[in-house]
Amino acid sequence: MSNSHQFFASLTCPTSVTWSKDIQPLFTPTDVDHMKQVTGGALDLSSYASVKIWATKIYSEVSTGAMPPAGSGEGPWSQAQVNTFGCWIQQGCPE
Repeated sequence: MSNSHQFFASLTCPTSVTWSKDIQPLFTPTDVDHMKQVTGGALDLSSYASVKIWATKIYSEVSTGAMPPAGSGEGPWSQAQVNTFGCWIQQGCPE
């Protein structure tokens, strides 16, 4: 995502977003298992450190509806969920 810093800076985030309260619950056990398999364990959606490293890429995937993948049995994230994840990035990925 080009100019991602400018993009995230432009988000309106009225509340503080944290990993444990807001972000970790967005990822289902199916999401966690799938991404571990697809990335050979490189991306662990249950791990704060891993999600923080991959945050911009994850945002790109969930904001376009590419994640969760078709056929996973799960629908795409709502705009509110996508915005929450973007706000978490904007706020520096607080734990």
